[in-house]
Amino acid sequence: MSNRREFLKRTALAGVVTSIVPNWLHAKAVDVPLSKSKKRALRIAHITDVHMLDQTNAEKCFARVLREINAMKDKPNLIINTGDSVMDENHQTLQTVETRWAAWNKIAKAENALSIYSALGNHDVWYGPDETLDAEYKKDKRYGKQWAIQELKLPNRYYAFEKNGWKFIALDSINGENGYQLDDEQFAWLEKELSKNSSMPVLVYNHVPILSMGALLYYTKRKPLDEVTFPAGDMHNDHQRLKDLFFRNKQVKLALSGHVHYVDAVEYLGVKYFCNGAVSGNWWGNPLALDEFAPVYAIIDLYEDGSSDHSLVYYDSKV
Repeated sequence: MSNRREFLKRTALAGVVTSIVPNWLHAKAVDVPLSKSKKRALRIAHITDVHMLDQTNAEKCFARVLREINAMKDKPNLIINTGDSVMDENHQTLQTVETRWAAWNKIAKAENALSIYSALGNHDVWYGPDETLDAEYKKDKRYGKQWAIQELKLPNRYYAFEKNGWKFIALDSINGENGYQLDDEQFAWLEKELSKNSSMPVLVYNHVPILSMGALLYYTKRKPLDEVTFPAGDMHNDHQRLKDLFFRNKQVKLALSGHVHYVDAVEYLGVKYFCNGAVSGNWWGNPLALDEFAPVYAIIDLYEDGSSDHSLVYYDSKV
């Protein structure tokens, strides 16, 4: 209990601005700029935690989301996908994983004409359901993260690109035995990448939240308070290290994530951290809402001055 009180005390004193958005606040994406007073550089759509299955509800809903995004009059320039693209590659047979990626690719090919830039989620890592199969699967070049890297057409498990005056950095959260963090190789690369052009605003995207009030609430809802060891797999273990790095690099303006299927917004030391819910809601379960949060995606406007606006879209997830 004392650890939790101390955490809340520290965040309050640090001046964190948070917003936890329940599913009854149906903020809609608009077909005009969210701000008319600033010049927009880019509009992006953010999807996360699709957890694709070869099942009717998952296929129809993912198709609906992509169709809506592509049909907007004020269409996004690109789609950012922050992982857990298929339901699960962990503890799965080769045949199951093949079926799930086939479903993802079928819908994406039929319904989407925009570029999708993805990050890896924890469920995008493939290994077998038992020791015998896992030993056999290690011979497959797709073992581990490589299958998702191949299917999502990633240049690497982490990478960067630039578009319309903004820099985008995709990170691989899925490292560490007791939680999630960047490995040292990746952190050194990130430091170098941020040093290249300090005048260009940066959007970071990865699967597990770097900072999130939603991650705290997701975790404490499921654990007795006297057993809380937050973040424990629901937020980055190295959040202090990343916070310090972003503070030294003021061009970092925005960080997108998913993972906990909750929606929240935290603004901390000049960086907006958006955990934008899940396309799959409650992993396509019944009910579709996870706790108070229904299936959702986001539309984000990025401006030339490094600022941003975002709108949540709680789409029609009825089949």
